Amino acid sequence: MRIVKAATEEQEIYIQELASELFQVFPLYFNKQKIKELKQQGALDFKEYEYKGTLDESFQIITSLQLIHTLLTKPKRQWVLKDRELFDKSSKKLNDCGLYFPLTSSDFFPVNTDSEKQGIQLLM
Repeated sequence: MRIVKAATEEQEIYIQELASELFQVFPLYFNKQKIKELKQQGALDFKEYEYKGTLDESFQIITSLQLIHTLLTKPKRQWVLKDRELFDKSSKKLNDCGLYFPLTSSDFFPVNTDSEKQGIQLLM
């Protein structure tokens, strides 16, 4: 037998608030049509049969949403390789926990290997 603690109602509400905040940040990166498409696809909605509503999942989702929000609202909006890795890891975690997030770091900042390598060298 395994005992699993369920997420609280407050956590569920907070997840929805964080998802809503991300949609408020998206206009910095996407046009209205792209945002409309994301909403139609069910971005930042729970995937049926995949989200179990456990306490552990809710904490992982909250942490991932907070991290993505922080990265997207960085003052200079310049990412180093570590930022991309954190973003993509958080994106994967959201999907693994049952919250549909179809975006990766390259959707926000296209990868340009030459200039990125130079930027990484300067930031190291």
